[in-house]
Amino acid sequence: MAVIRILLVDDQAELLDITRIFLEKGGDIVVDTSTSAISALQMLKEQKYDAIVSDYEMPQMDGIEFLKTIKRKGLEKPFIIFTGKSREEVVIDALNSGADFYLQKGSKPKVQYAELRNMIHQAVMRKRVEEALIQSETNYKTLVESTHDSIYMVDRRGKYLFMNSHHKTRLGIDNKDFKNYYYEDLHSEEETNNFLKLIKEVIKESKPLHNEYYKGNRWFVRTISPVRNKILDLTIAATVISTEVTRTKILEERINTLEERYKTILEAMQDSVYVVDPQCRYKFVNSHHQKRLGISGDYIGKRYGDYHDDSSTERFSSYVQKVVETKKPVCEQYNNDSRKIIRTYSPVIDQKLQTVKEIVIISIESQDKIKNSQ
Repeated sequence: MAVIRILLVDDQAELLDITRIFLEKGGDIVVDTSTSAISALQMLKEQKYDAIVSDYEMPQMDGIEFLKTIKRKGLEKPFIIFTGKSREEVVIDALNSGADFYLQKGSKPKVQYAELRNMIHQAVMRKRVEEALIQSETNYKTLVESTHDSIYMVDRRGKYLFMNSHHKTRLGIDNKDFKNYYYEDLHSEEETNNFLKLIKEVIKESKPLHNEYYKGNRWFVRTISPVRNKILDLTIAATVISTEVTRTKILEERINTLEERYKTILEAMQDSVYVVDPQCRYKFVNSHHQKRLGISGDYIGKRYGDYHDDSSTERFSSYVQKVVETKKPVCEQYNNDSRKIIRTYSPVIDQKLQTVKEIVIISIESQDKIKNSQ
């Protein structure tokens, strides 16, 4: 536990020094002292304290009035009344006013100071835990409310136990209490049956699952996770995080459509089109080029040299290397038997690494050469 700084208030100066010495013995408590509640209030403006220990009977302002003044100012500090007064009404007044502990001064200093130390540690620890929980809850609520995902919790019957603002808006119940609703109240019978089946599976198996679904021309992906009660050692509910992926789905469909179109075009071409990586390994070969090479079966990962002689492979590799180094397209012309071939090498750049990840090659037979040879 971190060092505790306390403010000790008592109108008896000699008692302040004795109490300070006893409390500081362990090295885990640092004590500032004040001989009046009035001066203590000023010290509270200038210094942050973890707790306050105050005498009850003091001139100008007694300990309970001091406590009430602190509360009115909004200073929520652990407060211990340490006094020689033992009247029951004083004890009740102190505790009702917000004191954490009440300790009567006695004739056995070692015992009473040990008890005072213990009270200080308990009060400060309780306050720190409380602050940590509040901060944790605040952070959690901020996270849950700031997200554009729907986050909610249901029991095995589909009764809502929690729902963030985004999901309330999505369901159209912004100004209503979600605790009055079951899943079936806001969804169709088919949707409810499918959802409850997933919820019961998650609760029974105590394992999360992912589910993609379509609703009103919109696509969603939801993750359903079990909520366990540690005391009962049972899964009692499920948390759902639902993310809309409509835009991603539309883009995927467009990409798939474009890929199909390009594939159709590539397969209809009477020119060779193929793709290799920087190590000259095939990644794609259109049908025309497969026939030209006599390729059948799986060619992915095979090297250019597996289908060509050493001279052709060396020339091809040199052009590939040039594209990799310059990151620019390269064109070559060469004769193959009676044919004149024009071959272009175009780089595909990895935008993140800014390196050439593959090379697209289009190999065309020159029509002029064919005419001249006829």
